[in-house]
Amino acid sequence: MKTMTPRLIALMVGLACASGLPAQDLKTRQLAPTDTRVLSCGQVDMAWNVALITQYPRIPEACFEVITNNDIKWARFEADFVRLDRDGSVVADFYGPSGAKMGRYTVLNNPGDQVTLGGRKYPFWALRSGQRINLYVPEGAAALTTEPGLPPDRYGRFVRYEELPQEPRMADPAPAPNYIAARMPDTAGPLPWFAVAGFGALLGGLGLRLRKRG
Repeated sequence: MKTMTPRLIALMVGLACASGLPAQDLKTRQLAPTDTRVLSCGQVDMAWNVALITQYPRIPEACFEVITNNDIKWARFEADFVRLDRDGSVVADFYGPSGAKMGRYTVLNNPGDQVTLGGRKYPFWALRSGQRINLYVPEGAAALTTEPGLPPDRYGRFVRYEELPQEPRMADPAPAPNYIAARMPDTAGPLPWFAVAGFGALLGGLGLRLRKRG
């Protein structure tokens, strides 16, 4: 039996690796994550639930973007957490992309729902008032979720809406009065007044002299 040389062994190993590359590459493509697309919030890209926008017409204005997850579209919203009520409903202040207040919404979520903050998930009872959270509305549904991709039995629902007062614009301050023309400059000092007093004394002396001559 002829002994295999090191060169022959290396050649056979190279052929084996080359033949396995296509299968390995195909497997990688099959396991690739679902493609995520970012779309606009308009009706061209997002089919809003008619009942939802009829009852809450400002919802589309508060949408930041629409993303896809497993071929389902989800409108993303940003809100400041306000409180968690005893019945499990979440109260949050919604803001639009421009920073304008879009109203205070109360949402009844499912027990155990969590939100993602800084890459970690937290229950609502662990949040502090004022923390900014992301919420999602699935296309065609009058519902709200804490993350995209949840099944319909995990959807929450809107239960109340309150208008938030917009912060009034501060009036421009009135211009300060100009006192420069109403007073003599500080650099003048008392010299002008001494000149006036001297001129008055001169006139008085001339008057007395004229009276004596008369």
